[in-house]
Amino acid sequence: MGLYSSLIRRKFRNIAGKRYDRILKEYKEFLLAEEEMVLPEISSILMPLDRFVKDIPLELYETLSSYDARVLLVYIIDSQVFSIINQTLSRDASEEFKRKEEIYGLKILREISSELENFGLKVQTRLFFGDKGEDVIKLAADHDLLAISKAYGSEITKTSPLSPVAFKIIQHVNIPTIIY
Repeated sequence: MGLYSSLIRRKFRNIAGKRYDRILKEYKEFLLAEEEMVLPEISSILMPLDRFVKDIPLELYETLSSYDARVLLVYIIDSQVFSIINQTLSRDASEEFKRKEEIYGLKILREISSELENFGLKVQTRLFFGDKGEDVIKLAADHDLLAISKAYGSEITKTSPLSPVAFKIIQHVNIPTIIY
């Protein structure tokens, strides 16, 4: 039993009695253990971007700037969409899609990188062709924190406030995640 638990147990001994033990048992999945209250050290942050990520809140920049960390911004051009366009339309149409995605990706990487640098963060950028979900999950293994938009990978709606790609990523990473 840790100091925190012992303190609470003594404080509420005459008030809650055995109810405190029952509450601890029933809500153990929601209550933090003492070892979980220690803040993890964050030295690298992964932040995937795409055309569905529209507004990044100022509060996210402020939060990320509280860490002395480097940020990797990645823009992944969806290879599956490229393949579908190639098969259904033409090779030229798929190449045009790729070219426009590269132009947009470089633009958004430059803009967000500049914003993060204004908050004193060290930023690296990458743009590549791949699977938006699987590649982010693989990249997240080498980072301490993931900052991901609710709209990463597809449009969001009132009935679906989190994109399926973002949901899949969040379910498969083992690092702390900020969803904005």
